[in-house]
This record gives sequence, C-alpha cells and structure tokens, in this order.
Amino acid sequence: MTASRSISGGVIWTLLAPLFYAGMSISAKLAGVYLSVWQIGVGRFIFGLLLVPIIVRILGLDLWGRQRFLLALRGLCGSVAFLLLVAAFQRIPLSLAMVLFYLYPAFTALLSPSVTGEPPPRIAWLLIAVAFIGTSLILWPHEMAADLNLGHLFAVIASVLCSLTLLLVRRLGKDNNIYTLFYYLCITGALAALGPLLLQSAPILPRSSSAWIGIAAVAVFSIVAQLTINQALIRIPAATVSIMMTAEVPLVATFGVMYLGEPLSWRLIVGAAFIFGSGTGLNLLPSKSK
Repeated sequence: MTASRSISGGVIWTLLAPLFYAGMSISAKLAGVYLSVWQIGVGRFIFGLLLVPIIVRILGLDLWGRQRFLLALRGLCGSVAFLLLVAAFQRIPLSLAMVLFYLYPAFTALLSPSVTGEPPPRIAWLLIAVAFIGTSLILWPHEMAADLNLGHLFAVIASVLCSLTLLLVRRLGKDNNIYTLFYYLCITGALAALGPLLLQSAPILPRSSSAWIGIAAVAVFSIVAQLTINQALIRIPAATVSIMMTAEVPLVATFGVMYLGEPLSWRLIVGAAFIFGSGTGLNLLPSKSK
C-alpha cells in the first residue's frame, strides 16, 4: 500500500514538474521585455540563496555538502545554462529555443563515458545521429540565412551545459542532499550574473512593477519546479521523469504560437519529433557502468 501511494504520488509530481518548468520558461520570456538577462538571473538565484538555508535548518540537513569543487562546477554549469537559455529567449522564438535546448539527452549520452564512466549502448549513437538530423532540419536551409543568430548558439550551448549538470548531479547525488545541490547552483549563479549586472548601462534595479512581477514569477516557478522534479525522482525512475519532462516543450510552444504569435513551420514540427524521439529512446536505454 505504501509503495502504491509512493508511485501514485510520484506520478502527480511528475505531471506537475513540466508545468512549473514551462511556467518558468514562459515567465523568463515575458520578463525579457522589461529586464536584462542579468537582472533575471540575479533575481532567481538570490531568492534561492535566501530560501534554501531556511529549509535546510528546518530539516536538519547539511548545507555545504561533500566534494565542494564538483558542487561548485555543477552549480556553474547549471546557472550559466539558465542564463544562456534566457538570452536565447530574447533573440529567437520561445518554441525554437526550447526544441534546441532539449538536445541535452543526446549530449548527455555523448559525455556520459568521460563524466560518470557509463558508456551508452551502441544503438545510442544512432539515436544521437537522429537528434542532430532533427536539428539540421530545423536550422537548414531557412535558419542558416540571415535569421541565424546568437540565440540559436546560446540554446545549443545551454543544452550542452545542462547535460553536464545532469551528469554531475548523478555523480554527486549519492553524497549530497538536493538542497545542497540547489544552493551551490544559486551561489554560482548569483556570482556569475552579479558582475555583468553591476557593469550594465541600464539601471541595476527594475523601475516598473511589471519588471518586479516578472522577477518574482521566474524565481517562484524556478523553486517550485526544482522541488517538484526532485520529489518525482525520489518516487519514479529517472528515465520516466526525463520522458515526461519533454511535455514542457509542447506547453511552451503552444503558448508561443497562440499568445506570442510565433511561426510554426513543418520543419520545426518534424525536427522536434526527431529530437524528442531520440531523447525518449536514449532515456529508455540501459547504461553500462565501468
């Protein structure tokens, strides 16, 4: 009965996680009208810095954790990935940025042997090739003209850094609690965004209520999304959670097309199907530990 409740609870958390991550992505896109990347980043990470120590103290957990260099490296990869994704949102359509970002299962399979010592099966290389064929279909030849800009590059680099983040979480999760991992993300993210924020020509603090609401929305959705996916991972296999997380993309894409009037081409639809099909297959494949 307890196991059944745990699984049913995990299903609920797994369904909620992509909703909250979609809310964070949409909030970041809308906030970009009023805020710079650095303002959004500092707002998100400072909120976590203030909240996590309170949660850790209540639960009686260790805040600083073990293998602190790797914790800081994981935090840096995750925070820079977030900042690059927000920058991509400001340069290219929301739906396109999310599709490119969801290349991370392919990059995870490519990097897994060197980071975690878990080489993927041989069939994984075929699935990786399918993912990059989908990317090529989206970007070529239409996007390879004047429309191609730094936003596309930012989304792909964010995907690579996301894959490194996930692999480091897998390596560090055995010795550290989820709040420690998130705290290091907030520390490195705040430091990474604070310098550029102080040097930007625009005002450091937002000057409109809409901008403050945007920061608050990104921060709240970010915290809740992080907690829901961690609760899901406790109860449901990681591969299942990863597959369910792809629901974020159609949610975000629908908002972009319906509310923001973004274009929806057949290339984007077919390319996205290639990428998501590849990601689903990669998540279902067993890994071989050395």
